Amino acid sequence: MVNIKKKLIRDIAIMSIISGIAAPIVIHRFFLQGHPIDPLEFATSLISNFILGWFIYYVIVRGNLKEYFDNVTDIFRKIRRVLEGSKAHSLEEIKQLKIEVEEDDFIYDVSKEINHFIENLYMSELLDNYQREVGKLFATLATPEVLARSFYNFLMEKFGIVAMAAYMKDSEGQISKIACLNFKECNITDFIESCFSFKDLKLMNVSGVKIDLLNETKVEELLIVPLRSIDVKAVLILAKPCKFSGFELKFLRRIRDLMSLGLTNARNYKRLQEESYLDPLTKLYNRRFGMKRFQELLSLAERESKPLVVGMMDIDDFKKINDTYGHLAGDYVLRTLSLIVKKNVRDIDLVVRYGGEEILVVLFNADKNEGINVFERIRRSIENHRFEFEGNPIKVTVSIGCYPVPPEELTENARERYKNFIEKADEALYRAKKTGKNRVICYTTETTKRNI
Repeated sequence: MVNIKKKLIRDIAIMSIISGIAAPIVIHRFFLQGHPIDPLEFATSLISNFILGWFIYYVIVRGNLKEYFDNVTDIFRKIRRVLEGSKAHSLEEIKQLKIEVEEDDFIYDVSKEINHFIENLYMSELLDNYQREVGKLFATLATPEVLARSFYNFLMEKFGIVAMAAYMKDSEGQISKIACLNFKECNITDFIESCFSFKDLKLMNVSGVKIDLLNETKVEELLIVPLRSIDVKAVLILAKPCKFSGFELKFLRRIRDLMSLGLTNARNYKRLQEESYLDPLTKLYNRRFGMKRFQELLSLAERESKPLVVGMMDIDDFKKINDTYGHLAGDYVLRTLSLIVKKNVRDIDLVVRYGGEEILVVLFNADKNEGINVFERIRRSIENHRFEFEGNPIKVTVSIGCYPVPPEELTENARERYKNFIEKADEALYRAKKTGKNRVICYTTETTKRNI
């Protein structure tokens, strides 16, 4: 056990006695030769040296050094309160704790080590705070796209990340894009595929490579962050206008498992969402949700005085395809055909799997001529597409009936009459079937349901 106070007093007492005895002897030996030493001189020397020793102890030791150690004590007291969580805003207080000492001071080394400890403590607390913040972010119920956007905003605020792209690979090895934030192009390339082979974080200096960002910020370094779990394989590509710091790399390594778990939960949440409104085979809106969206479109068209065209599409001789090539071939045709339809309409338009092989399409802000043109384009695209299942070519065509909703029918009761609009498009579809198939027929007042 070390008792510095007792050691100082003991050492000062010993030095005072030695100097008190030695001083008269030295003076008489070298300066007052022949004069005997008076006992009073010994006593005076001892007393004066004791006084000087206590002066040194109280003024220098208990003055300057005690002030220094009092400051160190206060610093560690604040650190203890921080670790106990007993003070608010503790992280910022740690940042302010620092001992300023000149380099040639004999207490410089110990002060340097204390400052180094404070810096490490601050970084550790900062990492914990950031991890808690990210933990809350990844614990929220959100789709992978929404989660990626929120995480990008966090990285941009905390670390100055200027761009982020995220990709996921499914069990079949197919790569899909989750998010492309501030990069001009995020196509699946050989570089993206190679990123999935990385086991740890990978830094890439791109000072000699042009990387186009939407805000035209110059990028100096890219960081590839591979994410792995039982259910997820993904990569993040982060860009900075300067080099990544060791603190940033340490933080991203620390939260890799957290990100993987959050991405798994987000993917599962998206699947649950899709199951509630998407048809599992075609990935089109299912009938229940599609009818709600149809009514919303009718209300929007009525408010904004926009025309609508309702179309009903049916695959010609679909039963024959199933009977000839099997139901798996029929599923393939439905999936592929649905993709073709979606590519030929806008995001505002509505595409619904209405029945077995029937697809409902609602074109927003389109009149009769525009509607017929769109449906003809869809019909030709399907007719010209090469459908092939297990090496067998399949001829696929569709018949389409459409009903341009007149402006006078877009009234307050339009939402309640949506079934009537579908029935009229269905009547036109029936006529297209009866008159030869593989054609688009527009509803007219002469059209009588099932009686052509």
